Amino acid sequence: MDFLYYLLSFFIVINLIVVSHELGHYWAARKVGVKITRFSVGIGPEIFGFDDKNGTRWCFSAFPVGGYVMMLGDADISSSTESEESIKDLNEDEKKASIVCRNNWEKMWIAFAGPLSNYVYSFVVLLVMGMFYGVPKHLPVVGHVLENSPAAAAGFLAGDRILSLDGEKVNKFRDVLVLISNSDNEKFRFEIDRAGERLSIDVKPRIVEKDRPLGGKKKTMLLGLQSGDPGFERLSLLGAVANAFQECVSTTLEMVRMLSRLFSGKKSLDDFGGVVHMASVAGGMCANGNFAMLIIFTTMLSLNLGFINLFPLPVLDGGRILFYFFEEITGRKLNEKVMEYIVTACALLLIVLMLATTVNDVLKIEFVSKFISGIIG
Repeated sequence: MDFLYYLLSFFIVINLIVVSHELGHYWAARKVGVKITRFSVGIGPEIFGFDDKNGTRWCFSAFPVGGYVMMLGDADISSSTESEESIKDLNEDEKKASIVCRNNWEKMWIAFAGPLSNYVYSFVVLLVMGMFYGVPKHLPVVGHVLENSPAAAAGFLAGDRILSLDGEKVNKFRDVLVLISNSDNEKFRFEIDRAGERLSIDVKPRIVEKDRPLGGKKKTMLLGLQSGDPGFERLSLLGAVANAFQECVSTTLEMVRMLSRLFSGKKSLDDFGGVVHMASVAGGMCANGNFAMLIIFTTMLSLNLGFINLFPLPVLDGGRILFYFFEEITGRKLNEKVMEYIVTACALLLIVLMLATTVNDVLKIEFVSKFISGIIG
């Protein structure tokens, strides 16, 4: 039964954020007069669907992970390349409804509308949640101190409210986790409030080394502080707007910091999760009936999808924007063969990264890790 929770919640979450992304492309394309030939939920062979009055085929496909929008003149479902061959038999009026005949600024807008839609989705959902249900408040209050941990040795007690960490103001408990994960310090200074008394506590984290299943060591810092259960606080309209905007900005900045540390070698792919991790988190929330947190989880994933799609890789929206901008500035198109090679290479890179994060997720499963460790000694 738990497996069904994980599987169903994973499909719902993934399709929700992908469909919101593709609806952005659909809306922008329609606004500039491009005909949408197909809008698919899922990929692969069509299971069932219908045609609307504008000639768009709305369908559900065999593999219910993701989806796509295909415009008149697209060479493939990724919309990475265009096909003038596919519209050569159309009359002039029909050709004007193709992506091929749009100017570069319109193409850039269509590409940008997908990631923008992900941000709009997250903002609107967080806004509505804040007004009508409430936002989770993980107050920077210590819920539990692990025994024999550095935090316990430093004198932390349950109920201590963390005010700042190394001079950085702490507004929620997650701020502590983010600040520590992005730091190389050997010691941290906490300013806390304990029953109205302001105190300073220095904590030297314990470095824990774990064997990687395929060899090597992974180091993590252990403090021994845990948060309590979150409460939900309803907000006014202005408060909900401010909170939704702040969450979108802070999540984006956190992703920027994570990537900078990845490229600088301070983090590895082991610190990033893939589809198995997403399924695990979503399934756990669904199985526990924590649907409010599941909805908020979709907003974080949506922001991730929107942000990543702005990367300047040809198979992503950011790459398409970059190529269209290049064409606009230089007045000429890139060679089609060169484009095909670049798109193929980037697609393979993304597949390798996806497989790497998925394998990493699987290896983190305890029984899998022990099994592989036993095999390789």
